[in-house]
Amino acid sequence: MRKSFGGTRALDEVDFRCLPGEVHALLGANGAGKSTLVKILSGIMRPDSGTLYLDGEAIRFRNGREARSNGIALVSQELSLYPDLTVMENLFLGRESLHGGAVTAPREMRRRALPVLDAVGLQHSVLERPLRSLAIGAQQLVEIARALLEEPRVLILDEPTSALKAAQTRRLLQVVKELRTRDVAIVFVSHFLEDVFDVADVVTILRSGKVVNEATPLAHLTPDAVIRSMLGKALAADADVEETSLPFPIPPAPKDLGPLVFERASCRVAFEDVSFEVQPGEVVGLAGLEGSGAGDVLRVLFGRRKLIGGKVLLPNGGGVPRSTRAAVRAGVAYVPADRKATGLILDQSIYENVSMVTAGPLRRLGFLPSRRAKAERVRAWQDPVGLVMASPAMPVSSLSGGNQQKVVFAKWLEPMPSLVLLDDPTRGVDVGAKADMMQLIRAVAASGRVVLYTSTDLEEMSRVCDRVLVFYRRRVVGELRTPLTEHRLLDAVTRGVLAPPVDASIDERDGASSQ
Repeated sequence: MRKSFGGTRALDEVDFRCLPGEVHALLGANGAGKSTLVKILSGIMRPDSGTLYLDGEAIRFRNGREARSNGIALVSQELSLYPDLTVMENLFLGRESLHGGAVTAPREMRRRALPVLDAVGLQHSVLERPLRSLAIGAQQLVEIARALLEEPRVLILDEPTSALKAAQTRRLLQVVKELRTRDVAIVFVSHFLEDVFDVADVVTILRSGKVVNEATPLAHLTPDAVIRSMLGKALAADADVEETSLPFPIPPAPKDLGPLVFERASCRVAFEDVSFEVQPGEVVGLAGLEGSGAGDVLRVLFGRRKLIGGKVLLPNGGGVPRSTRAAVRAGVAYVPADRKATGLILDQSIYENVSMVTAGPLRRLGFLPSRRAKAERVRAWQDPVGLVMASPAMPVSSLSGGNQQKVVFAKWLEPMPSLVLLDDPTRGVDVGAKADMMQLIRAVAASGRVVLYTSTDLEEMSRVCDRVLVFYRRRVVGELRTPLTEHRLLDAVTRGVLAPPVDASIDERDGASSQ
């Protein structure tokens, strides 16, 4: 199987086979090709070359609906449900059984729904409730119940436990084991190695679009061997990123800043009993898998989620913001993961984007700021963030991805924040721009600000952070300090266990022997 996107080979001669009655775990680090393979198997995407076989016959799906009609069900970590509909309506939407041209009666739908609710551990009373009234973990169970209603021959579970609590996870894994006895072929994609080792029969590992372990029996593997295969080797700590090699430093932070403090803070279905402090001048990483709670800390600090318990103290001495506007006014800056959707207005000029916060909610450039005033602010940030441009009037869409991200940094540094939240700040930029971003992050910390950082790139996190708080199943399970390595971080976030640092020379020899 091959699949490319532009010049990037997402899948390179990948062979994958899942047998009836088998739980086949599909593993790999971010960008390994797992999502692409899952989309091809479920009919969402077509391969560039290669053939799919179902029960020994070559097949070609035009879309996901065709795959479902052939008995292939996908449960994705991104819910495909409708929050304003009831659970019953979500379970049967678009596939109500027809008898003589009539939709199946509610009584018949209920009769069919109850066994699958029992299987996943949901109460019968949820059928009449709007989906949005359920916790995210329960919504994930509804998604799984919807797939089970189809009685699939092949069930693809893509990070099915990422939003589940421990008891719900145990229940789901038991369902998977029961389906195995019914000769259902199950593809199990997960970053939680404890779940993989609990339920899987065989493991296939992808790295950079290629298969590095094909259908290996789980009994022949250990968690450490899996991690080494995912990474290619055990990596030693890289040299620290220089504080800054930019031609001009970032302007200093406001004076008299204190630490960012979390005291036993809890956020509904996000994180529980979280406590930590971050001092001005530090870059502290929040590492965890999707649904672990790490990203939700940033959302709470930017006023997008509410606390249900505990206390938060901002560097300026204020409490947790109640809205994004309040967060901005309290000196909180937020660089989002998706710059094109939420960080920038692409068809607007650079100067309009950079002045968006100061001329908008903060009104620091006057009632009707001139273009000249806005352009001057862009030029003031051009050297500190390393922005390459011909003119501040250029549309942001004309810039490279790295320069677009530098515009986002300038936009959020312009209000002179005390707390900078970085959500996967180098996603989608090339290698050269990524190095610039990492230096810029260190420069922001060197200016005396508090910096919180999350990223899907654990290698980058190991290089740019002073220390990393590890989130596992909505709690902070510990803290990693230097020497930080991608191996230690991946091991921590997938198992919830903080291993001590390993001597770099030993780590490298072990990595070489595992090849």
